[in-house]
Amino acid sequence: MAELDHIVFACPDVAEGTRIIHELTGAMAVVGGAHEGRGTHNTLLTFDDRTYFEIIGVDSNQPNPERPRGFGIDDLDGPKLVAYAVHTVGDESLDDLASVVRSAGFNPGIQLAVSRRKPDGELLEWELTTGGDTAHGLDGALPFAIDWLGGLSPASSLPAMGSLVKLLVCNPDPRVAEVISGLGLSDAIDFAVGPAQLTATIETPNGIVELS
Repeated sequence: MAELDHIVFACPDVAEGTRIIHELTGAMAVVGGAHEGRGTHNTLLTFDDRTYFEIIGVDSNQPNPERPRGFGIDDLDGPKLVAYAVHTVGDESLDDLASVVRSAGFNPGIQLAVSRRKPDGELLEWELTTGGDTAHGLDGALPFAIDWLGGLSPASSLPAMGSLVKLLVCNPDPRVAEVISGLGLSDAIDFAVGPAQLTATIETPNGIVELS
């Protein structure tokens, strides 16, 4: 089924979040780009050529968006691991991944076409699911889904952060485990019933780091 696409580390200030990750891991994230109309921008690192790490926050060069910024960024007091995404594999569609979320009794949200402009001017385009119970909707427990539309994932051209050892998803709702299993993510993601939290264990140039 699906594969882990990226992990989202949200913060009010991307520069501060980038500095924190550099101090913890020894890896310096590079500029990804702005999400026009959404009021955010990001910096990026990679685990491998399929899975990456996103630091996202407020873009002061954009006017305030009409809607709240994604991932609860407007309400954050400080940096936090807030969400994770999966991408389609082979002939899978976003509808296929959404059906797994729906079959466990959750709302997979809607599908949107989005884009961002890379620093070199290239326009990166993709489709994703958003809203409902995914991403920030259930405290990060359920992934949102991405289709790169046949293009390469950003993970393939980013500086290395290290190796993702495990992503732990904790949530009071045991049905989350059905989604993780149904998407074929059990090897990459552990689930535990408990207070809502995401924790990534990463082997970095500075040793093992846990982020939550």
